[in-house]
Amino acid sequence: MKKWERIAALVFFLIGLGAAWEATNIGFGSFQTPGPGFYPFWLAVILAVVSFIYFLNNLGKDSKVVALWEKKTWVRPLLAIILMLVYGLLLDRLGFLLDTFFLFLIWLTVIEREKPLTVALVSVLGTVVVYILFVQFLQVQLPKGLLF
Repeated sequence: MKKWERIAALVFFLIGLGAAWEATNIGFGSFQTPGPGFYPFWLAVILAVVSFIYFLNNLGKDSKVVALWEKKTWVRPLLAIILMLVYGLLLDRLGFLLDTFFLFLIWLTVIEREKPLTVALVSVLGTVVVYILFVQFLQVQLPKGLLF
């Protein structure tokens, strides 16, 4: 298993290096006047550094071989992917609030299998907190949908 983790770490390391190079090509700027490539450059550098550290942490032999997809463990990740795709497709129709509420509700019920009280609290509070974060603090315009 460590072999594949090392390969993945190297791939992400190379992606980070390539993204950093491309970010400098679009204009790095300076710390006082950052250009359009300033933020992407530093994100790419962080990706490369974290990937390299992950690679170093996974040096050595595998402790034991574990089957990746045994006993239908692929069902929950597949449901998560489908749920995120549906979330993205319905975002304009339902609006951010309703769509995000249903995302929390279905995710916690079907994928995480949480208790009903936990599902209700996290769905309501999570939606409100994320909405406030995006609208009030980040001043992002979100899709209104059916509620507004």
